[in-house]
Amino acid sequence: LYFEYKNEGLGEAKWPYIKPFYLILNVAVGGAWGNVQGIDADAFPQSMQVDYVRIYQKK
Repeated sequence: LYFEYKNEGLGEAKWPYIKPFYLILNVAVGGAWGNVQGIDADAFPQSMQVDYVRIYQKK
């Protein structure tokens, strides 16, 4: 997955990366129904394997 977001000089509302931010990687189980019908036991165990995460900062 690759995504590039360019600063077009439109201010902080369009460019939130002036402030520190965090990257969250998770395995979400449940989908859009949000536990209304309970959790399907067949969905477990879950795992996520990440080779690497690379974040660049322009100097």
